[in-house]
Amino acid sequence: MIRLFLLPVLLILGCSKGERGRDESLKAGADSVKVVSTSDGRKLWVMKAVRVEERGDTLVGFGIRIRFYSSGEISSVLTADSGKYDRVSGDMVAYGRVHLVSSDSTEVWTSSLNWDEKRRIIWTEDSVRIFEKKRNRTLFAKGMETDAEISYIKFKSPVRGEGEMEE
Repeated sequence: MIRLFLLPVLLILGCSKGERGRDESLKAGADSVKVVSTSDGRKLWVMKAVRVEERGDTLVGFGIRIRFYSSGEISSVLTADSGKYDRVSGDMVAYGRVHLVSSDSTEVWTSSLNWDEKRRIIWTEDSVRIFEKKRNRTLFAKGMETDAEISYIKFKSPVRGEGEMEE
């Protein structure tokens, strides 16, 4: 179930995936919007945006912050200049200065990241810089895939790195 909360006026707009003919009246240029995604009563992610515009079934947000959850705890936080959220598929795309930080302090920087709701993965075709604090190394590549916890990283191109070598 996905719920939208318009914070400044405390207007609650609720909807379920797959519902048709939603009665949502989000005004173009609305401020401080919060989108919450849940499954079986568990919070999966929460997206906040400083400003949002509605374009059909797509919300375009500016000043994005997304908290991903695993077992009720924050697993990672994504910030970006802007992004799009498809209310039908649940997919998201973050643009601009995109920064993703996991709970273990792994950091990802890129110019765009995609969230695939169905597969529950984060991916990009753009260049990425990843700092793994545990291993004290920085990796560079073009294109990657990971989960919201950044528990694995699958690169789509050769990787170069700086820092401590693995044996």
